[in-house]
Amino acid sequence: MKKLTSLLLAFCLTLASFAQQAFEVMTKKPTPGSTIVIEYMPRNTVLQGKKDFEATAYLLEGGLPRAVEVPLKQEGGIFRGSVKTADSTRAVFFAFAKDEIRDNNNDEGYYTALYDKKGEEVPGAHAALASAFGNFGGIWGLKRNQQKGAELNKKEFANTASQKKFATEYASYLSQSKDAADQDALRKLLTERLKNEKISEADLTQTRFFYQNALKDKAMADSVAALLKSRYPAAAQQTELVAQWNKAKTLPEREEVYQKFAAVSSPANELAKNRLEFFDQVIAGMYADSGNYEAAKKYLARIENKQARANALNSIAWKLSGEGINKQPKDAKAGLDFSKQSLALVDEEKKAMKNKPAYLTAKQYQRNLDNTHNMYADTYATLLYHKGDYEQAYAVEKAAVEGFKRKDASMNEAFTALTEKTKGAKAAQAELEKFMEEGKYTPAMKEQLQRLYIANGGTQAQWTSYISNLEEAAYNKFKAELAKQMINVPAPQFALKDLDGKEVSLASLKGKIVVVDFWATWCGPCRASFPGMQTAVNKYKNNPDVAFLFIDTWENDSNRVQKVTDFVAQNKYSFHVLYDDAKSKEGNDFVVVENFKVEGIPTKFVIDRNNNIRFKAVGFDGTADELATELTAMIDMVNAEGGDVKKGF
Repeated sequence: MKKLTSLLLAFCLTLASFAQQAFEVMTKKPTPGSTIVIEYMPRNTVLQGKKDFEATAYLLEGGLPRAVEVPLKQEGGIFRGSVKTADSTRAVFFAFAKDEIRDNNNDEGYYTALYDKKGEEVPGAHAALASAFGNFGGIWGLKRNQQKGAELNKKEFANTASQKKFATEYASYLSQSKDAADQDALRKLLTERLKNEKISEADLTQTRFFYQNALKDKAMADSVAALLKSRYPAAAQQTELVAQWNKAKTLPEREEVYQKFAAVSSPANELAKNRLEFFDQVIAGMYADSGNYEAAKKYLARIENKQARANALNSIAWKLSGEGINKQPKDAKAGLDFSKQSLALVDEEKKAMKNKPAYLTAKQYQRNLDNTHNMYADTYATLLYHKGDYEQAYAVEKAAVEGFKRKDASMNEAFTALTEKTKGAKAAQAELEKFMEEGKYTPAMKEQLQRLYIANGGTQAQWTSYISNLEEAAYNKFKAELAKQMINVPAPQFALKDLDGKEVSLASLKGKIVVVDFWATWCGPCRASFPGMQTAVNKYKNNPDVAFLFIDTWENDSNRVQKVTDFVAQNKYSFHVLYDDAKSKEGNDFVVVENFKVEGIPTKFVIDRNNNIRFKAVGFDGTADELATELTAMIDMVNAEGGDVKKGF
């Protein structure tokens, strides 16, 4: 059976590598250092009919991938390109994209391993591919597939030579396995590692982590921690100081920790340097909040990473703007100074391109910088508005809005306010109507449009009909896009206790549409999403056919129950909260979140009346109204059983 499984995996790898319908590697069994020639046929892919799409090769050479733009030459319906590999290249992924539309072979990926002169995969090829499916593939939009990553790693590390050559990756693979044999192998590997008197700080740190989290061996974890402290006292001190920093709340407390951390950190230690620069950003922000701008500038000047400094400058400027064009500014004059500096640093990098990460092509990095510039320009325009310089603010905001393709609702809000100030009510109303039809608006924009409509002679009854038509058009467009995301897979069954200690099962809710939201009290995006979730809960509170369940997970606080109860009560949320079951006393692994294959929170699922998952939504970066509208649309579509079912999750 083992031989059959290996043969089957090899066959699947070959199929995926040559993806016969849309993609083919013309260079058979490419070797490290060779040039790989590819052919891509977009017919029957998401890029069919798209012009000027881009091809990128991601060379896997250990660590983060190296991105290389692949120029394409068209011959009929076939696009050909090539990329030069390095001697260290183990495998290559290819991705094709046009703006936000990406073709990753339905999340199977377009890739090939590299081969040695004997025609066998080079050592590390499968581990490299596994890293893409497990982690790095998100860079080019590849959906994480831990199971496939585990299968590839298993094939890689069946070879004892690979176990030794890629010991760190091997240890990481074993740490993620629940198999008893793999856990024994990990314990053996760590035992051997500890026999090395010259063991590095990084290996000791990883060893302690694996004992603590993978093997649940607190005694050994404490023993390694003691060894780490004696061998590398500075590292141990830094760990303790980070814990102190997290507990510190006041500016004097954090400055004290900062000075202690700086005293035990070497400039050559990149990790410690990055930590200090993070401290610089936080302290600078705290000084700016107190109005001590000179002290803030002192800490900002210490941040050598200019893009990190630009981000810190913009964060301060945004706070001083009041965080919106319709808000009261805290100090627009000071904010303008910080904002100008942030834009200057971004523009400097756009010209120099000195800090491009290897995992981005020059074009991709330039686009990232353009987006950053537009985001910071929005801050600058808001501050100009508060200073009364409406014409310049309008010009700056208009460019930023167009840079984001008119898709950022908060920017659109600033732009329509500035349009009214500089171009008049008629021009503002025209812009507002366009944004409303596209669904890229805020409540403030809706209020602005109503005011302009009534002022122009419209009645309240006419307004109701008018806005209903605009919102219906936007809603229908939104549902058409959502239909592409519909899935249809059985939901994992669960039975969990709620805040009152009552058991709630998914099976007991069969016949209802159920929204399941995985969250934790420490999760910033989760907390940010809750006003929108509360809006949705309120909308359906009297609908017996819709239920909301908020599953608290990844919460290992010893006082978890009280912490969650207090959080819900203090924020006055009317959420039906359930506690995910922890797999161990340490509370690092949880049952239901794992069964649902959740990789980050917040993650929401919309489950139909037959207990099948129809939508999965990961993360939160919008507004409360946008989230409530999205959930409403999903519930409506599931209720009507509309949309095309595409795939599972």
